[in-house]
Amino acid sequence: MNDSNKAKVGIHMKPDLIARVDAEYPLYDYPSRSAFVCAATEFYLGYLHSQSDADYMSKTTLAFLEDQVTKLDAKICRQLFRLCVELSMVAHVTATTVPGANEETLKRLRTKCVKDVKNTIGNIRYDSIYAHQHSLPSEDDYE
Repeated sequence: MNDSNKAKVGIHMKPDLIARVDAEYPLYDYPSRSAFVCAATEFYLGYLHSQSDADYMSKTTLAFLEDQVTKLDAKICRQLFRLCVELSMVAHVTATTVPGANEETLKRLRTKCVKDVKNTIGNIRYDSIYAHQHSLPSEDDYE
């Protein structure tokens, strides 16, 4: 921008601020105090606009995230329902095929299963359980 396109304006600034500007503008390769103040003003205006944009973006981002969390919640609930139905089916089939399972045996089994789930952080594998029940070496034994 050449000087013919600029308008001369009067700005009131404190003397210590003028001294700071005069000390700083040569360090950042500005040719004059005026060029430095223009760049600083443009930067600050951009900052102010980004602040109002950030407020708007925060509101729209929050609304988007709330919508996504609601959809995810619905999907997780559907999957948990499906999983519970499958687990109920497995429990019924197993109960019909296990002879002589008394209350004490089921209580010990529940305690063992709770311990297993806690120890594996829910990563239960059928092949490991089958190997345990039939005294076969499990996949973990080969690692």
